[in-house]
Amino acid sequence: MNTSSKVFLFFCWIAVITLAAFLRFDDLSDRPFHFDEATGARITSQRINPAASYQFNPVHNHGPLLSAAAAPICYLNGETTWQKMSKLSLRMVPAIAGTLLVMVPLFWRRRFGDIPMLAAAALLATSPLLVYFSRVFIHEMLLTLCGLAALVLLCVRPRFSLTLKLGAVGALVGLMFATKETFAISIIAWTAAGALVALSNIRKIKQHNTAKNRKRLWQEYRNPAVTFLAAAAFSSGWYYTDGFSNLKGGWDAVRTFFIYQTGAGHDKAFSYYIEMLAIPSKGGIWWFETLVLVLAIIALVRSYLPGRQHNSQENITRFLAFSALFHLLIYSTIAYKTPWLMCLPWAHVCLLAGLSFRGFSNWKTPVKVVATLLLLGVLFQQNRLSRYATGRFANDARNPYAYAPTSRDVESVREWMQELAKDLPPAALEPVGVVGTEYWPLPWYLRDFNAIGYWTEPDPAITDCPVVFAMPEVAGEVNNQLEKTHIALPRTLRSQVPVMMFLRKDHWEKWIAPESP
Repeated sequence: MNTSSKVFLFFCWIAVITLAAFLRFDDLSDRPFHFDEATGARITSQRINPAASYQFNPVHNHGPLLSAAAAPICYLNGETTWQKMSKLSLRMVPAIAGTLLVMVPLFWRRRFGDIPMLAAAALLATSPLLVYFSRVFIHEMLLTLCGLAALVLLCVRPRFSLTLKLGAVGALVGLMFATKETFAISIIAWTAAGALVALSNIRKIKQHNTAKNRKRLWQEYRNPAVTFLAAAAFSSGWYYTDGFSNLKGGWDAVRTFFIYQTGAGHDKAFSYYIEMLAIPSKGGIWWFETLVLVLAIIALVRSYLPGRQHNSQENITRFLAFSALFHLLIYSTIAYKTPWLMCLPWAHVCLLAGLSFRGFSNWKTPVKVVATLLLLGVLFQQNRLSRYATGRFANDARNPYAYAPTSRDVESVREWMQELAKDLPPAALEPVGVVGTEYWPLPWYLRDFNAIGYWTEPDPAITDCPVVFAMPEVAGEVNNQLEKTHIALPRTLRSQVPVMMFLRKDHWEKWIAPESP
């Protein structure tokens, strides 16, 4: 490759990474906090505050890596309390992870070439699904980064030693475990994919299945395998035990697979994920990432064409395809479904789609032109959808990725209460009462107040609260209890989830009273 080609490729990589960063960081704090983001922020605040004595909760919480990664960013921005924390600081974690994800294909440049990996990086950079959830403070983008990096690194020829390589892969797998318990699904999918690839090479395996070869393989892989397990245990254990200061956290990490409780209302049909990503749907605009799936299928089909000489490349291509397929089948079989669970499987698909451009430099010029125009068309469409998904439709329920979006009305409530408090004595709006269940992310927007009471059912004590928020299932009872002392103000918490705000009548009358001339 001549110097001008190298310079051109270098600037192409810079352009792709820059585009990825722009799509992930632009107006990062604009969208209201999702309820899962708010609970993650609360966990992070407990980690920041020494008095809160943070501990991993195996029943309701995912792994500790997300809050551990967010805490230093909050510290650097001077956000050392729950009240001071900002959406921007917290969302920087997934945004950084999503940008780093785009760089993962660089590890395969030597094996597959610059063009396929540049195409894969561009598809990762512009994928609406991956862009959207790189801007949401949840665990998924950390899991996707560590998972794809582990898979890619596993298939890289070791430049130093096999032991060192598997140690790095083990550390990444451990970080996956420290991120989320669903890492086990990836381990199952990868194992099944590896077994399927092995079956397709069964003749070669039988030829080499001698006592001498088995002994050699045992000697060659024994230490790397032990290193892999030790690195995985160390990297995950470090976070679950808070630097090995709380060994009970290690046991809780195991227990979470047996006692973790998922929320209700997330059961969906088997076809939910394939419909979301592959079948165009109308919701203000047409949503689809079908063309990426088509490119991925082309890559898989090409790996089976006669006359393929690069056997290791074909095996890796098939392994990647089978891994994506097994991820999809497992997640589709589980009734509990949310769109972000597809981030890691879809990253597999984007990487596989890039492999459809293998051998690009040897193609005839007309084929190159058609392939380049096709790729540019796919990237244009993905970039367009990503801008819609994170802009105009960022908080719109018609956006398939905006799962149970928080209403902007909640943010306006916080601002209105701040304005209301200016004309009242200090703490005149406290204590604030919240009645009912499923009230997140409301606590995030009430964090300016020090005295907040939470009740699952109406309680006589709420009559002493100047402000009360009642969830739909208890709004009628609360209204009956407070109708003489408070005025009811309808609000919206999440998409199709109303919340009734009750404000004490004397505060309301003071607010609406005309100012004295």
